[in-house]
Amino acid sequence: MHTRKNLTAFLISIAAFLAVLAIGFGLYALIGGSPVKNNPGIGNRSISPYAILKPATVPSKTAECQQTLTYASNGNPSPLQCTNGDLNVLAWNALSALEPTVMKLGYNASQSQVESAICVDANVADLDSTPAISEPLEASAYALASLYYGWSFNLNPQSVIAGC
Repeated sequence: MHTRKNLTAFLISIAAFLAVLAIGFGLYALIGGSPVKNNPGIGNRSISPYAILKPATVPSKTAECQQTLTYASNGNPSPLQCTNGDLNVLAWNALSALEPTVMKLGYNASQSQVESAICVDANVADLDSTPAISEPLEASAYALASLYYGWSFNLNPQSVIAGC
């Protein structure tokens, strides 16, 4: 008789524990514990801010989002930023696949280092047969890197490339 009461009490304890766990998880997700949050706007999802996106080795200085891309005839993706102004991870990933040096420089890059990286990207094919990056694509890579790293240089990538 006591065994049946003990078993019933044990099952009730397990059920209560699972209920508390489910409620706790629901509250965690409700208050923002989930790594993906929906933002208003069609196709505009805000994701975990300050993530490290390859090829960078440090976290972004701006929040990131995902917004559906369109591509120009030259392969340039847009938008680079989502409607809320955050960095569009889909654009970053599309351009980082081209392996631009400018996207690897980090927070403390000097304007001279950025200009050198732009010249390398635009004029030199990598040893692994990656082609040089076109001016429009390099301009977009620079714009994303500036947003990601928090640079505030006043330079025009097309002018830099013309002087390489």
